[in-house]
Amino acid sequence: MRSRHILASALVGLMLPALGGLASAAEAPAKSESADAGAASPAPDAGAASPEQGASGGLFEQSQASTAAAAATGADAFKLSGYVRGDMYVGKVPGAGQGDIKAGYGEAALIARTKKGTYGDGFAELRLRYGMQSETQQQAVMDVREAYVNTYLGPVDIRLGKQIIVWGRADLLNPTNNLTPNDMRVRSAIEDDRRLGNVAVRANLRLEPVRIEGVWIPSYVPSELPPIDLPQFVVYGSPTYPKPELDKGLLAGRVHLELPSVDMSVSYLHGYAPLPGLTQTSLTFSSTNPSVVISRTAYKHQVVGFDFATAVGDIVALRGEVAYRKPYDYEKLYAPTPKPDLQYVLGADHTFGSLSVIAQYVGRYTFHWAKEDGPLAGAIDPTLLQTDNPTVSKQEAVESVNLQLAKNNQILFSQTAKIQHLATARVEWLTLHDTLSLSMLGLVNITTKEWMAAPKIGYRLSDNMMAYIGAEILTGPKDTLFGLVDQKMSAGYVELRSTF
Repeated sequence: MRSRHILASALVGLMLPALGGLASAAEAPAKSESADAGAASPAPDAGAASPEQGASGGLFEQSQASTAAAAATGADAFKLSGYVRGDMYVGKVPGAGQGDIKAGYGEAALIARTKKGTYGDGFAELRLRYGMQSETQQQAVMDVREAYVNTYLGPVDIRLGKQIIVWGRADLLNPTNNLTPNDMRVRSAIEDDRRLGNVAVRANLRLEPVRIEGVWIPSYVPSELPPIDLPQFVVYGSPTYPKPELDKGLLAGRVHLELPSVDMSVSYLHGYAPLPGLTQTSLTFSSTNPSVVISRTAYKHQVVGFDFATAVGDIVALRGEVAYRKPYDYEKLYAPTPKPDLQYVLGADHTFGSLSVIAQYVGRYTFHWAKEDGPLAGAIDPTLLQTDNPTVSKQEAVESVNLQLAKNNQILFSQTAKIQHLATARVEWLTLHDTLSLSMLGLVNITTKEWMAAPKIGYRLSDNMMAYIGAEILTGPKDTLFGLVDQKMSAGYVELRSTF
């Protein structure tokens, strides 16, 4: 116990001075205390994340979490826990046919929970990292991942502060989850680490077996994508995001029915989508230094959703989601929005002793769909921007760039086909008295020919020491999202983690 106090004190001493000189960064998200709804939502969704595991973690992470003790101080006024880890990722250099370091970093996390009282409790998680993420060398980065307070007022629970809110019951892909942004640049053995927190108010009114949930998010945090090479002369300008004003916040509500045999809910969301689109903001004609400036532009939408989870005896557990998304202004020419679509998931899972299997079908239908025939990324003709080209007008150049952006937006929003069929599977086997985990996560888009595989081996060296080795592999045709990022993001990795 004394060694735990010493380690916790050292981490506090390391992190607190850094707060004075470092901006809070949301570049390396991680597992979420609020992903399982925490104290404000005692009845978590099936498949929601636990503090250690995350919504997409496995049984092995659960067994590890049970061995990570928390250090109590005072009369249990609060508890400290956390971890220290080191990661190294190696992958291919795009176009070079050779390997190189994709990421390498050390990270320390400190998690604090105040004692749960009659009227509330609190939670905070701080992370300090140094090293490379997405092939970029960094100085030490401080991330206040979550920091919120719960209050309990009879049948009403309220959570206020920076938090990660996850909706949905499906595995890996959640059509009803449009609250939490993701940072897909982050490299981690735990999938939940890619989620980003935001300041929000979340309330639950309990009228058993009905629970009414409301969420208000006043400020905008965008999802981040892996780095994609821009065409020659094209640069990113300032993003176009909503200001933190009362009339620009996100509002969402959800009504749960929680019965012993089935959990289900209907939901509605109105606000800005986490993933922005791309728009052209300026174009400069020049024979020596032409340029096109594009902006990541947020768009507003509304989403109606339904999800459920139930079990057929001891045979199989079933879960499903469906969501209809309708962006505003999608009919405008070259709007940075997707078309309205309907997404649906139906999955089943079963545990055969120490073997756990989750399989799902995922579908997407896009309304008002038409194939965008603009050129692929990297295909802008530089002569369009030269002043000594008398055959091209500025309007023609603007139109050509807009056509390319329309195609890139269609790829970005995964709407390259009117009807898409996907399948996901997660298999995990625990053996050697739950010290060894062999797992595989896979996704295939049957329509677009994209696929992803994430094999992972985890071994518990001791009660507080874990080792992982695995890979993340993405591939697809050139006119798909996986095809654009495959050589940048595909990599093998090793991780050592010590918890306390």
